[in-house]
Parts: sequence; C-alpha cells; structure tokens
Amino acid sequence: MYYTLYCEDVISEVDLSPFGLAATQNPKSQSIKIDFLRQSQDKLKKYINHQTNSGNDYGYYFFEDLALFEIFSGNRILVRYFNKIDNDLIHTMLNYPFAILFNQRKRFVIHASCVLFNGKVFCFCGQTQSGKSSLAAFLIKKGGMLISEDTCVFDNKDKDLCAVPSYNFLKISDEVNIYKNNSLRKPMIFKKKSIDRKGYILQESQFYKKPIKVDYFIYLDWSETSLKFKKLDNGASFKKLLSKTRRLSL
Repeated sequence: MYYTLYCEDVISEVDLSPFGLAATQNPKSQSIKIDFLRQSQDKLKKYINHQTNSGNDYGYYFFEDLALFEIFSGNRILVRYFNKIDNDLIHTMLNYPFAILFNQRKRFVIHASCVLFNGKVFCFCGQTQSGKSSLAAFLIKKGGMLISEDTCVFDNKDKDLCAVPSYNFLKISDEVNIYKNNSLRKPMIFKKKSIDRKGYILQESQFYKKPIKVDYFIYLDWSETSLKFKKLDNGASFKKLLSKTRRLSL
C-alpha cells in the first residue's frame, strides 16, 4: 500500500491507516520503501538503547526490546523488529527513523510541534515533556490545525523555510486531553513508551496538508520566576533553533 507522509509517497507492506494515513491512489515513481523483517535481539548485543547514527548512505536507530531501524540513502527504512508489529513499533518508525532519512536528504529536522492557528504558524521547540504537544493540542481544540507533531521536517520552498506536514496524529496525556472539556476520543494505547500518553487520530479539518512557512518559533525553556515571553534577536534564535535539531548520532 502507498501512503502520503511528510509530503512523500511511502510504500509499506504493513497497514499504516490506524495512524491517520490514507492510501494514495497515484503514487510518485520515487517512493520511500518500508520493509519489515523479524530479527532476534540476541544477535544485536553491541547496541545500547536509543543508540543512533546517521551517515549519508546508512543510518540506524536502536530501540531496546522493540526494533533496530536501518535507513538507507534517504529512500528506504528496514525495520528489524524483535517481537511483533504493534502500535509502539509503527509510531516509533514514523518519527525518529524518518528524521534520519530526511537528514540523509539534507533536510532540516527538529524536535518540535507545529500548528496553524488564526492564520499564523507556530512551531513549539523543546525537549521531551516540555509541553510541545500540549500546546499544539490546546490550539487545535481552539480551532487550529496540526502540521507536524514531535518530528518537524523543513523544506526550502521559494526561499522560505516551510514546515512539511507529517501525519494526522497527536500524542498527549489524559490531563491535557480533558482540558477545556473538549476531549479527543478513541485513544490508542502505547505499552512500551516511557511516557504515559495516548494517541489520537484528528479530524480531517484539524490537519493541514501542505508545506507552509513558519511565522513564529517558540522555544519552551520554562522559568519558575517569570511567565513572560522573551523575544530573541535573529542570532540567538538561530542558536536556539540549532540546539533543537534531532540528535542523529551517538
């Protein structure tokens, strides 16, 4: 089956529709290929959990008790899974391995969530559990549209840095979901994630499907003494932006 992901056609033998991905009827000739292969973890003892590397032609990401994801030349991902193909495996595959793949294609990739709200695009950058997805969910519930969550890929379009839409899926905590009495429904449960969050497919009207220029980058470095926004000059902002790039080697 062919799917559209990060504005690219992806061919996968495993169904990706539970994550909001619809089948593509007219795929491009150059598609990203995803293959799955059952593998014994005992043969991969040299790797440590979350070990990552990215080269131009070959990269990998190792997730203990889940899989070794191998990425080839920006056009193929081989998933060597250890137990079974489940939601945890697919969700992991749709994010970090694709960050490596687009890094091989010389794209700019950061750890962030991006939302279109009131005609402006906000990109929330930060570490894990800094509130990126929570802020995205809040704006979506107020009428915004998701562009990308967790992994943001950028493309130079007409000399502008444009965020590329990922897929129609958001992962948030129960506490965030029930806020404002406008809860997302039919959660997907993850059993192997270290963070207690559930996944939700958004409505079609809540997902923006085209590359779009970012208006504001917001860096989530929280303070216990001040609740004010601090505006950064271009140099400081650029340094912050580079610090939020996906770490692709270990």
